[in-house]
Amino acid sequence: MMPDMFMLTIVMLFACGGGEPNSGIQGKAIAPKAPRGISAPAAKNAKKADVRPEDAWGAVFWRKATAWKVGGGSVVVGPREASDVRTSGEPLVCGGVATKGAPKNGAIALPENSAVPTPQKPSAIQAHRVERAAWRLDEILPARGRFASKIESKSPSKQRGIDVGSVTKTRRYGAPPFLIATGVRSCHGAVIFTDLKAEKTLAYDRLNDTCAPLRVLGAFDYDGDGHREFAVFSDDTVAVYRLNESPGQLSMTRIGNWTCKDSE
Repeated sequence: MMPDMFMLTIVMLFACGGGEPNSGIQGKAIAPKAPRGISAPAAKNAKKADVRPEDAWGAVFWRKATAWKVGGGSVVVGPREASDVRTSGEPLVCGGVATKGAPKNGAIALPENSAVPTPQKPSAIQAHRVERAAWRLDEILPARGRFASKIESKSPSKQRGIDVGSVTKTRRYGAPPFLIATGVRSCHGAVIFTDLKAEKTLAYDRLNDTCAPLRVLGAFDYDGDGHREFAVFSDDTVAVYRLNESPGQLSMTRIGNWTCKDSE
């Protein structure tokens, strides 16, 4: 009787324990979520900006009323004026040199030997177009966080959790004007071109790790090469773009991008 029981036990052990150990977990690993694409009808044909850095340009950051210039030549441009500047000392704050004579809110340094331009005052934009620009920015920026407030502001420049920095009207030769708009949400920034009514997005760029509202430095042929450039800037971010204009086509190329956090 005992040998029979022993053999039965051995058979049962082999029957239950054969093959590779089984952890009980099967199937493929779950892939991470892909970034949200742009599916809004108003932005479905929008062109994403190309990125082609050009070393000749520079940026200006302001810290405690001192301008610090990073690269570029001696001409500094702000929203209302431009001027020749003088620099002194070694690169310190933001990797830039202390600069004297910079115009108020000067943001970009033009390439060497550029002429001093005369910035033009931007046209006033109606409140309802600013609000529509916020809708277009909402379609480009990452979605609001799960716990973000859903209570809409009454201000046209603060919609859908977006701080709209600037909306500027830009004229074109032989074509309708368009808008350049900027916005920031949850430390993600965006720059967009829309039609004049802000009903359709024509081109866009995204700037990560950008928390402060972005202002626009209007489009102008700053370096005299026959193509217009524009810039967006805040206390800690500066980006320069070239306008790509042709019949029926409008896009942007980012040619410079600088950041400077308060700790730098």
